[in-house]
Amino acid sequence: MNFKNLFFAGALATSIAACGSSYKSQTKIITKADSVAYLMGAIDGSRQKATFEHFGLDTLLDYDAYFEALYNASKQNPLKYELDSAANVLLSKFTNIIQLQTQKVQTDTTGNVRPISFPKSQIDSVSYLLGVADGQNLGEGYSRSGLDTVGVAFNFYYEGFREANQESKTRINTEKYGNMITDFFAEIREKELMDKFGDNKREGEEFLAKNQANSDVITTESGLQYTILKEGNGPKPTISNMVKVHYTGTLLDGTVFDSSVERGEPAVFGVGQVIPGWVEALQLMSVGSKWKLFIPQELAYGENGAGQIKPFSVLIFEVELLGIEK
Repeated sequence: MNFKNLFFAGALATSIAACGSSYKSQTKIITKADSVAYLMGAIDGSRQKATFEHFGLDTLLDYDAYFEALYNASKQNPLKYELDSAANVLLSKFTNIIQLQTQKVQTDTTGNVRPISFPKSQIDSVSYLLGVADGQNLGEGYSRSGLDTVGVAFNFYYEGFREANQESKTRINTEKYGNMITDFFAEIREKELMDKFGDNKREGEEFLAKNQANSDVITTESGLQYTILKEGNGPKPTISNMVKVHYTGTLLDGTVFDSSVERGEPAVFGVGQVIPGWVEALQLMSVGSKWKLFIPQELAYGENGAGQIKPFSVLIFEVELLGIEK
């Protein structure tokens, strides 16, 4: 999920700033999902803080008011101010000032751009209303993403986001543990795929194990299996060559998913432009050869699948190498 566009109308799309605060988190981080949510917030918060400071906006808002509204709006709690027409007029005025300041900083060559200011009587209202707008966007984004359903709770995201802006350091080091986010969602995806397509993967593994025992089947170090139906005597292509081939591809149940033979026209493509199993096999074949390939899922389309090809599918091809194109 992308939380980079938190601020109202895009005017503050890349930052909130740090200021003194007595805020202390009361939530204890326990699970990996807790840590992931916190890290996501902290990474977004630290990026926004750095950009906000770059544009000289770090003393502009009342951040206690902002974060109060951000939290309550995202959780659909009661609010002090709603985003009515008068509020939108005030926010529009504020965002225009921000845009002008941003342009000045971006075009300035002197380094003397003065920090902008806003009437003190309106700072609290503006800060709170920005928090309302951003909190509503954030809450809707969380709802659409389904992050809560995998244990990535908003409370921890909020705390990471706030602490990256308000505190001297975060409770989890984002540089050291940032890859935990990628690992976590990779594990979630793998579990979902195995729940849905695990039988397909096991069927393929069992097929390849039995097929390898056949005396006419050759197995390479990568796991690619093939039998030689006809041996040619021409040259072998390299990965930089274009080749002309006839082929028929089938699934384990015999379903034909692609066939140049049925189309009646050979295919021409680069050796390096196809799935890994083909790349390896073509460089082993001599022109004039016809082989039957048994390609493990990891050398084919893997967990992604393609069209009729389900994730983790073993693919079988009859391939005839007709020539190397000039």
